Amino acid sequence: MLKVKGYRVLVKPKEVEKVSKSGIIVLVEGTNETKLEEAGQQFGTVVGIGDTCWAGEAFSAPWCRIGDTILFSRHAGRFVYDPTDPEETAYMIMNDTDVLAVVGE
Repeated sequence: MLKVKGYRVLVKPKEVEKVSKSGIIVLVEGTNETKLEEAGQQFGTVVGIGDTCWAGEAFSAPWCRIGDTILFSRHAGRFVYDPTDPEETAYMIMNDTDVLAVVGE
């Protein structure tokens, strides 16, 4: 597993479902598929937090934890693959300041 250091956050991006499990198409007519995909790519689950995340003067304590679903900046981070993962799961490494909100709190 990748371990982030410093002020970095490791996120597993959420995939956008285009088709339900029953095979019925989820997108309704008139939905802009590109916009839906872009929105889906801005959400993810935190899987790692560096040791100095949110350590600056503006933050008194980390405001997001491993397992939280977050919204992050549109152009945040960089896609990486864990070289030890045989399934080649895609992750994103981003700065702590790119985390905009925790979803569902």
